Amino acid sequence: MPEVHLKKKVTLRQKGESAAFTFEGKLKVVLSWETQTDMDLCIFFKKKDGGVGGVFSDGYRNNKADLGSLDKFPFMQHMGDERDADSDKESSEIVKVANLDDIDTAYICVVNYGAATEGRNVTFSDEKANVEVRCEEQSIEVVADSSDPGQVYLVCSIKNNGDSKSVVNEKRVLDLSGALDQIPGFSLITE
Repeated sequence: MPEVHLKKKVTLRQKGESAAFTFEGKLKVVLSWETQTDMDLCIFFKKKDGGVGGVFSDGYRNNKADLGSLDKFPFMQHMGDERDADSDKESSEIVKVANLDDIDTAYICVVNYGAATEGRNVTFSDEKANVEVRCEEQSIEVVADSSDPGQVYLVCSIKNNGDSKSVVNEKRVLDLSGALDQIPGFSLITE
């Protein structure tokens, strides 16, 4: 009988904590939250050549290309922003990643859409949210529990150092102008 093992799970709770992982095959980034709030998972990135970009809901610019692609650059695909408003179940959004070769740093963000469009601050700890970076061998969870007010939560980043990759708990809540200044590629969803 073959030996069976559980996937290794690491939880990053404190700002600056990090966990290394091996990226073979596909990577899945999953945002989960427990409230009826319209939360959006976005991944913005800085390329190794200095360029920036992102994958996010096609609702921001009414452009299907914003969802990305697994078959061509950026080799990331947002799986859609479909939430059942009547459901009592946990909500989630997923971005799949096939390749990070050209990416220096990927920034995993959560936007509280209602708060951002209305210009009001919220506390993300009320949403009971977390982000999981799942790969073949392990799952790295980052709890999005900051009580700082804002509209955008820079939950974590993925640092690409060639063969070694790591998830870093960024734990930064920002308003829209702060996100525009601090997150490469965020300008793609602003006016």
